[in-house]
Amino acid sequence: MNNKNSFNYNNWLKNSDKLALNILNIRGISMYLDKKGYINYRLSRNEPYIITKDYKSLENIFLNITGEDSDLSDFKDKNKSSHEYYIGEKLKISPEDLKLVTEDIFDPFSKEEFILQNNSTYKLNKFKPSVYMLLEYELKQELNFHLENSAIGNLILHVVNYDRQRLYWIINWLAYFFQGLKKSQVALVLLGEQGAGKGIFFNEVIKPLFGEDFVKTINDKSLNTNYKGALVEDTIFFNLDEISVNKSSSSSTKNFLKALVTNTSITAEKKFKNLEKETAIYGQVLITSNELYALEIEPSDRRFTVFSTGGNLSHCNFLGFGSYEALSASIKNELELFAVYLKNYQINNKYANTALNTPEKDDLIYKYQTSKNPQRVIKLTKIQQNIIEFAEAIKLRNYSLFNTIVDSSKIKLRNEIIFDLQHNIFRVENLLPAFKTLYGSRNFSTNSELLRELQKFNFNLFSTQNIQYFLIEDEQKECFVLVPFYLKDL
Repeated sequence: MNNKNSFNYNNWLKNSDKLALNILNIRGISMYLDKKGYINYRLSRNEPYIITKDYKSLENIFLNITGEDSDLSDFKDKNKSSHEYYIGEKLKISPEDLKLVTEDIFDPFSKEEFILQNNSTYKLNKFKPSVYMLLEYELKQELNFHLENSAIGNLILHVVNYDRQRLYWIINWLAYFFQGLKKSQVALVLLGEQGAGKGIFFNEVIKPLFGEDFVKTINDKSLNTNYKGALVEDTIFFNLDEISVNKSSSSSTKNFLKALVTNTSITAEKKFKNLEKETAIYGQVLITSNELYALEIEPSDRRFTVFSTGGNLSHCNFLGFGSYEALSASIKNELELFAVYLKNYQINNKYANTALNTPEKDDLIYKYQTSKNPQRVIKLTKIQQNIIEFAEAIKLRNYSLFNTIVDSSKIKLRNEIIFDLQHNIFRVENLLPAFKTLYGSRNFSTNSELLRELQKFNFNLFSTQNIQYFLIEDEQKECFVLVPFYLKDL
């Protein structure tokens, strides 16, 4: 494909002057000759090829569809009399009229189904671009599509817990692959509760965009095979769904996942096939899980971008659409415009191949380190202990910790915190002053430094996407929301 809109599909006709072949082609029938001399035919573009050497039956099938007699007598055993089958020259088809296919391949970068070789034989390309890949477009055309007002845009925004920077990282990552089918060197990892939209994103956006037949879901059971070559072949998008950390941490699976993300090919077994050559890897990788510790990530990793999701879609009325069915229908209606949007998107190639450092990724790295050295779990530094205690006190609205603030100059701060906790909020401006008052002033000099450490412990609570404005004493204040519902006026 390589950013082209054309694909020469069903180009099976070797001799366009042959009347019989043209009649079959008009009726949607196609056929070719394989290395054994057998006819391979299909009755429509959407069907697989059928191999046959029962030429009399095939003549009857063609007669039924076209209303014309066909003569395939030249394909029959020459040692047997074929006079009983002879019809005449009108619709006679001979072996030399058909393309000889010597190999089936999967090549997303070729623009033809039947690929001509130097020796005048052909390879049959099993890859077919989706209808969305073939859409006509102009690079500078005006698009009647606004991502952030669309169902698809809002779904992805929810999937990244309403972080706009992360939304556009995913859009750039998707567009990079959609435009040229050159896979990113980074896998996207989405971690969040069941029902948050991860499955909808893959099944109802990615699958149709890249073609139902060429995307694949891999789970623990799938990985439990010695024939991993079969998992890789003929695929342009992978969804590793609910891979357990026990499975992903095994050396064989870990090496397989690394290869899947960054390698162009892999040496892996296939059932009933030898290992004469490697299997090409074309697919981009999405990893999804309901578990927060679903993947071991090493400190030096450059393969994974990790995002946490929003909550269950049912809790936000399915993004305002009222039901899953209504949301799904809106996504389906937008797919064509979204595909054109991706084709026109100005890609940042470096960004598409750069793994982001996120608090969620830091957390997975920390868990990986402590799993390798369990002593690290109990040997927390003093500042780590303080961060955990402070974050838990805010999350659980622990008044007793903040009531220890007795300095007369800090009474106003204490009263504000107690008032806020009673109303299930915590003012952003009080974050650093409260921490310094409780634990000393040497650890952090800015709010953002403290916030990053708090996000490592509880990203959803201390995410900037969890900040809302509240009117407090006639002033608008930025506050973290401590409960998943809107508060009454203060």
